[in-house]
Amino acid sequence: MTRLIKDTLSLFDPISLAEMEDYRLLNRIDTKFICHVQQLQQILSLASTDFKIQTSGGNRIFGYESLYFDTPDMKNYFDHHQGKRIRYKIRFRKYLDSGDVFLEIKKKKNDIRTDKKRKEFDFCTSLNNQHIDFLNNYIEVPKSGFTPAIYTNFNRITLTGKNRCERITIDTGIHFKNNFNQINLPYLSIIEVKCNKAEGISAFTKILKDSRVCPLGISKYILGNILLTPRIKHNRFLYKINTINKICYAT
Repeated sequence: MTRLIKDTLSLFDPISLAEMEDYRLLNRIDTKFICHVQQLQQILSLASTDFKIQTSGGNRIFGYESLYFDTPDMKNYFDHHQGKRIRYKIRFRKYLDSGDVFLEIKKKKNDIRTDKKRKEFDFCTSLNNQHIDFLNNYIEVPKSGFTPAIYTNFNRITLTGKNRCERITIDTGIHFKNNFNQINLPYLSIIEVKCNKAEGISAFTKILKDSRVCPLGISKYILGNILLTPRIKHNRFLYKINTINKICYAT
């Protein structure tokens, strides 16, 4: 992340982790956007008057690590590829600055609404009976079980609206790894706007559209699998992958 972007973050009023709880949207409408990191500075500057930035211990950028699980035949991935209306992702997520770890299940409904459930556990590279019992509350765990699929690491900026309940996450410094390969995406920014549908168009979405940043919905789990395993079937996502490549390698 450039020095200019870090300087721009100082323009935002801070909001603490405790105050952020009032903005937690576990049942929400999510819209993803992507842009080159060089475009972030302008976007953040435009947002600085109407949004606060999550701050803890003087930090405004936080590190995350996730380990995603899938069935041996990659059912979760292919459910996304086939566009199934109800699908889910399972992961351990570690907040590197605090050390907190959660097992999370994100369930997507009708391509728009996301419902997330999570419980605090130690970070593990396999799922034990306690993990399975938690997951069984929300899905039917297949007999084949779940195995580790990919690791992701990234840095996150989190913004909240001053005048409405919306939360923005901006991920940069993205790194993917599995047992066979790894890849860095230093120039890609993934922006996700999370808000209640009843509140209408997001103020941050308007900033993005005015900056000619268009929606592009693809999860880090899907993107990581495709980039790490190019032979995996991904024709449904081909346009999105090509768009990301153009942005990442633009000069």
